[in-house]
Amino acid sequence: MKVKIVAAHRTPVGKVNGMLRQVAPEELYRQLIQGQREKGIPTTPDMVVLGNAVNQGGNLARRCALAAGISPATPALTLDCQCASGLQAVVTGGRMIETGDATLVFAGGVESSSQAYRVQTAAGISLKRFPLAPEGMRDLDPGSVADRLAVRAGITRAQADRYAVRSQQRTRQAWEVGVTATEIIPVNGSSQDECPRPTTFAGLARLKPAFHLAGVCTAGNSCPINDGASSVVLAAPTSDYPAQGYLLGSALVGGFPDRFLETPVSAVQTLLAKTRVSPEMIAAYEVNEPFAVAALFCQRRLGIQAARWNPYGGALASGHPYGATGGILITRLLNYLNRLDHPAIGIAAMCVAGGMGSAVLVGNQQVERWLEEW
Repeated sequence: MKVKIVAAHRTPVGKVNGMLRQVAPEELYRQLIQGQREKGIPTTPDMVVLGNAVNQGGNLARRCALAAGISPATPALTLDCQCASGLQAVVTGGRMIETGDATLVFAGGVESSSQAYRVQTAAGISLKRFPLAPEGMRDLDPGSVADRLAVRAGITRAQADRYAVRSQQRTRQAWEVGVTATEIIPVNGSSQDECPRPTTFAGLARLKPAFHLAGVCTAGNSCPINDGASSVVLAAPTSDYPAQGYLLGSALVGGFPDRFLETPVSAVQTLLAKTRVSPEMIAAYEVNEPFAVAALFCQRRLGIQAARWNPYGGALASGHPYGATGGILITRLLNYLNRLDHPAIGIAAMCVAGGMGSAVLVGNQQVERWLEEW
């Protein structure tokens, strides 16, 4: 796959029932696309493909496209691959360009957990989810899967907390020096994520386990629930649109539903084999962080040095708006790669509830020098 990435942006990420609680998914996307238009990005796509996990119904991508002022003649597709919905939306758009079905595609994702269908529980408001495995297979809640993984992999509470602190620190540092500000299109005047918070190891150590009395996972080393949107504009490699980067390959793998947090490992390994890229060539990995346990397991199993792993922090700090996160990972990865002064490639990957894993290979602007030899 050799597809141009013309632009990659995101909205600020809000907490569930936080600063974006009254902003409908369509309005999140409208403001995001309006901001990209103001930056001179092409406005006439042949197709819109958006990922979404909890606002399904009525082809949300179509509603978003119309709300954003995209021509009614442009078709739109909503894709549900749970947490990897946005990542697979980008892959789907890339395939459409590869086959000649489109020359310009708006991909990404949108999620408003604040406006998702909810049920009232004795403990408060919780999101109601659909089954992620059929009857007869274990369909555990993600927190239970994470605590089981911690036991199986020998990951301690202290190790998970230290990882979470590192993610928070990297996220705050990137914001303080203005690195991540370039990714964001403001929504209702806000251009800063709501989630990053001052965190210390001692503070995290005081938190009680969130899912099991003797569990490793807490509110501090698990990602929050969030609202947000992402937009990755894709174009044919022969087009005249200037490239911010390139989509160079993808992999989607399956696994056991009750071990889905481990799947980024096989997704990355499959992607490297498919594209014939050695791990040493990868400048950076952006891997989603639903739980510190999951991210730490994948980093260890893949043997990636900490310096190349989520260099600007991850979802533990900035949040995980499900269907939008894949596009956010690509946006963050390109942000990092394009600050290097040489051709560079990176991988964005994530686990998928229900037992799948997804990964994409992305190159920076300068990687164009390699493309004829790819």
